Amino acid sequence: MPAEFRLAEIARLVDGQLVGDADITITGVGTIEDSDEGDLVLIEDPDLLERGEACRAAAILAPPSARSTRKPLIVTEDPRLAFSRILELFAPEPSVPVGVHPTAIIGKGVHLGRDVAIGPYVVIEEGVRIGDRVVIYPFVFIGREGDVGDGTIIYPHVFIGERVSIGERCIIHAGAAIGADGFGFLQTPHGHKKIPQIGTVVVEDEVEIGANTTIDRATVSTTRIGAGTKIDDQVHIAHNCVIGRNCILCGQVGIAGSSIIGDNCVLGGKAAVSDHVRIGDNVTIAGRAAVFGDISQPGVYSGYPARPHHQQLRLLAMTQRLPQLQKTVEELRAEVEELRGRLQQLQGNR
Repeated sequence: MPAEFRLAEIARLVDGQLVGDADITITGVGTIEDSDEGDLVLIEDPDLLERGEACRAAAILAPPSARSTRKPLIVTEDPRLAFSRILELFAPEPSVPVGVHPTAIIGKGVHLGRDVAIGPYVVIEEGVRIGDRVVIYPFVFIGREGDVGDGTIIYPHVFIGERVSIGERCIIHAGAAIGADGFGFLQTPHGHKKIPQIGTVVVEDEVEIGANTTIDRATVSTTRIGAGTKIDDQVHIAHNCVIGRNCILCGQVGIAGSSIIGDNCVLGGKAAVSDHVRIGDNVTIAGRAAVFGDISQPGVYSGYPARPHHQQLRLLAMTQRLPQLQKTVEELRAEVEELRGRLQQLQGNR
């Protein structure tokens, strides 16, 4: 049955100020461009309020400066944060019913917590511990002696290797691979010799891992993802890496082996970190930047190689002036040649 809430209920949920009809029924959320009757829409920019009033939505979530005479408002200091809480009201329930589907394969010694939901064709090998209220969608594989914490959701086609530990309230999206072998080889006269990867991966609590992201197991120790870190789609974290707490790794980030990243760091899309690099706390690496050496000071870094952003901007500005600089140099060279010719002519006339 679709969720329905009175506007007054939603305003109380987000500690917002209600302006207008408190009894309007809200049945969903939408955008200015795509909303239906009964929807609540988010407007962060007061300049868009007129468009919000003209759309089909029943009510508007807006910042304190917004005023409307055509639709009810919920006014809050942080509309985006409030909207995220409202989205939870309308988020669909997991489609895997509580219980173990008859096609799932459960190994010996597996511990299943309370109210777990395990979908079709899931394989859980021996010795795995599954916590309470875990939801595992179809075609997930969990290797032996693994651990999945309470309240975690694992979407279809996820691979979790043996002895990998997943914390509580994590979300792992479709196609992610956690605990595949690290990329370790020795060059020998007879070709590449594989180095056994016998370590593990530890994913701490409340980590979200995007679709098709890969996190490799350590060679002998632990690849670790800190609590609260959020990882986008198609990110690669190589063996022996340590990612701190509350980091953001955007799409297609690549982190080479044995690198350590501190707490509260942000890596923009396609940023790359070389192997054995240390990045301190509160560092932001801009999209497509490449880090080749340690970074200890907080701040924003960009470019190839990555350097403090203000330095990179100056370099870019100088680069834009290169054509004019080249033209100036050529003009000066021509003048020098002309003066040299005159000087030689004067010397020859003596």
